[in-house]
Amino acid sequence: MIFVTGGTGLVGSNLLLQLIERGEKVRALKRSTSNIREVEYFFKRNKSQEIFHKIEWIEGDLLDITFLPVALKDVTTIFHTAAFVSFDRKDENKIIQTNVDGTEALINEAIASGVKNFIYLSSIAAMDDLNPVTKLIDEQSTWNSNARHSMYAISKYRSEMEVWRGSQEGLNVLVVNPSVIIGSFDGKRESEKLFQDNFMNKYAPSGGTGFIDVRDVVNIILELYSKKIYNQKFILNAENLSYTTVLKNIADKKQKPLKSITNNSLKAIQIATNFTKFLGTPSLDKGTFQALTTFTKYDNSKIIKTLNYNFIPINEALDFHFKNYQNLISSK
Repeated sequence: MIFVTGGTGLVGSNLLLQLIERGEKVRALKRSTSNIREVEYFFKRNKSQEIFHKIEWIEGDLLDITFLPVALKDVTTIFHTAAFVSFDRKDENKIIQTNVDGTEALINEAIASGVKNFIYLSSIAAMDDLNPVTKLIDEQSTWNSNARHSMYAISKYRSEMEVWRGSQEGLNVLVVNPSVIIGSFDGKRESEKLFQDNFMNKYAPSGGTGFIDVRDVVNIILELYSKKIYNQKFILNAENLSYTTVLKNIADKKQKPLKSITNNSLKAIQIATNFTKFLGTPSLDKGTFQALTTFTKYDNSKIIKTLNYNFIPINEALDFHFKNYQNLISSK
């Protein structure tokens, strides 16, 4: 039995689809507020609605110690994709509780229940120091506690530490660190804000980062799982691109202008919390400001060499998911 957290999310739903198509026996976690109809609709759009019923949904909370033993009964492998993604300072407590405390509880029960394998979806946000030779961040990059980080980045780093603790207690663990995931699901996900009409998408910050298609993320995770590659971590990144390049691609599709925003202007937005709320944008913390104004590049050579993998070009990913997003919005 495979247990999937975050099954109603972007990565989780894509993962469920492929696992069920492969004939795996899957139990998926849902919260009481989760809407599995969107997942069913996702299966339908991918011409797999007839197998949606094969998912065993279980409702509960990772922080409920009475729930976890039931959830993990007969489970051999956990895919932990659930996370609370936010860069708004008002969500800091929820980010830590969901991402860190939830992962800690799941690791503890996985060990107690005799689970063999634990695959964790982390983030490039949990990685810092550049390789001095390549000037890229790679799998050997460590966490710089003196650097500025968003609370989301801190939560992913601390969650990784819980996962590696599990490896010391007998779990086979696999950690993947995807870059910014491009995807389309129900028009409401954090990744889909890239396609929305909002203040931040009209102004390109000066920095840049890595990007990857959600289909690549899931394909790679499952290929590593099928090859039983454990106790390693992998950066999953298709291309390093400036925010201007990505946002200009989307602006052109919308036939709308894109303007650059200076670091000083963005700093003013960070400081003027009430002003940003008025505009409908989150109040930026220092770590997020740093990420938006720095072009950080990531080394994907390890996963390419391990799997001989060819990534979907980001231009193709943007085309595919922008069209999906537009169809989703127009159908609602």
